[in-house]
Amino acid sequence: MRKIIMPGALLFILMLGLFGIPACGGENANGDGGSGDRDGNGEDGSGGDTGGGDTGGGDTGPKPDAPICDEVEIEAGSIPPNLMLVVDKSGSMRDDTCAVGCDRKINDAKTALTFLLNEGEGKIRFGWMPFPIDIGCAVGVVDVSCGDDTAPTIRNKVSGMSANGGTPTGETLEVANADPGMHDEARANFVLLLTDGLPTCPVGEGRQVTAQDKKRALDAVTALHQAGIDTFVIGLGEALNNSGDPSLLNDMAVAGGRPRAGADKYYKANSLNELQAALQDIGGMVIGCNLALGVVPEEPNFLWVYFDGVAVPRDRNHINGWDYDPDRNQINFYGPACDQLRSGQVIKVDIKMGCAPPD
Repeated sequence: MRKIIMPGALLFILMLGLFGIPACGGENANGDGGSGDRDGNGEDGSGGDTGGGDTGGGDTGPKPDAPICDEVEIEAGSIPPNLMLVVDKSGSMRDDTCAVGCDRKINDAKTALTFLLNEGEGKIRFGWMPFPIDIGCAVGVVDVSCGDDTAPTIRNKVSGMSANGGTPTGETLEVANADPGMHDEARANFVLLLTDGLPTCPVGEGRQVTAQDKKRALDAVTALHQAGIDTFVIGLGEALNNSGDPSLLNDMAVAGGRPRAGADKYYKANSLNELQAALQDIGGMVIGCNLALGVVPEEPNFLWVYFDGVAVPRDRNHINGWDYDPDRNQINFYGPACDQLRSGQVIKVDIKMGCAPPD
């Protein structure tokens, strides 16, 4: 399994370009002394420049300064993402996760969610939205907003969670999207939907699945994604994953922007171990791919990034490598480069800025 805990400290070194220091020796700014301009007007001279220079001649116009690079050491770190835990606690969560050898789904959910909160504490800004909030089709609300140091509070709420009521999935996701905290432009924002069945509210009145309620759930996930909030979808229990119709969860995983590879686009969890593995994988995917810089680079087009001394390519297509986000003043990593950071393979990241690519 992938560990989701980042290395303890990453040191980031930024090479700041300092300008205004003339070049020393060597060629002048326009070429060698034998063919420089006579008077700085762009016309070729037939001999050496008339002023001082390498061979006794030099331009009379101003010379551009040569950039000289100095090294400044700064610290930076990963930007903890927001992860709203939208958890189904409907009456069917009282059933067993599997036919033989499993505990009740509500108990497995408590154990696995506590594991995620323990592993991600300090690295993920958790929020908490169980649904329904009481009985029937009572729509879930943001019980704990995403923020720093919320894990202890949410752990206590998870411990006291009980199963009852219907499944107002779509309406609850709409409430999540309306929460201002989920639209934090300073960090990545995610929803984790854990459910053991299809929506049954409001049209189904908590008793039956209807096409209208299914569409509302799918539309809600689509709207979240359009707002820049990706949704991970987990289906809990054999009754749903093996005997039911999980096609809606597949569609929701795709619409949410975080589908799995293969035929099953959502996470199927038919046991506690599979649920923990799914949560661990998701936790790893939301951690550690955005690094805040302590200063604004003077020349963003002349940035270079190294993992433990090995150059990482810049990828403006955001497939594999890194790119600079000037609006947030951060370095974002993508694809396998991001995976290396999340898995803890990288001990030190160097970020350099200079006049030319370093050797």
